[in-house]
Amino acid sequence: MKRIIIFIGLLLTAINLQAQKDFDTESIKILPESELIIAGSTNVNKFDCVFDISLISNWKDIRINREENFLKFYELYLPLRTDGFDCGNKRMNSDFQDLLMCEKYPEIRIKINQIELFSEEYNKAYITVQLAGKKKNYEFPVVVSRDFFKGKFKMNIRDFGLEPPKKALGLVEVDEMIEVQFNLKLHNR
Repeated sequence: MKRIIIFIGLLLTAINLQAQKDFDTESIKILPESELIIAGSTNVNKFDCVFDISLISNWKDIRINREENFLKFYELYLPLRTDGFDCGNKRMNSDFQDLLMCEKYPEIRIKINQIELFSEEYNKAYITVQLAGKKKNYEFPVVVSRDFFKGKFKMNIRDFGLEPPKKALGLVEVDEMIEVQFNLKLHNR
């Protein structure tokens, strides 16, 4: 029995090493002129919370595999600190961080799973967003090249157990739908 367990362990290790060999490693850097914005609205106006790109603009080794018309990524995450967003003033920043429960969940994690390639103008990204301890998958159109990754997608904050805040005795209500917009400029080594 002990030999069978050792054999199975070695077999699984060999399979895992073979699967990981299929991924090529590239080094990329998200450039400072990139943008990542969470856009929302209230019943009174609209707001944009702009992420400080310098928090994610270091060199990162990514593992990528091209299978037919898919680019598949191995554990490719964008870790976004919840205190890295600027919504235009201190009060809005504080309200936004409260909404995201930043003390309990200091990071939004976006995992880029794969990109389906159709043409130069249209591709589809498959991602997983982890926010406030919950995960949700999204598919949406993107434009991607060696030098940039651009797109946008809508999220319902209630999907993550978050309640849209009300301000001014309930007169100002935040919409539960937000839009994540990104235009990431990339540099490859």
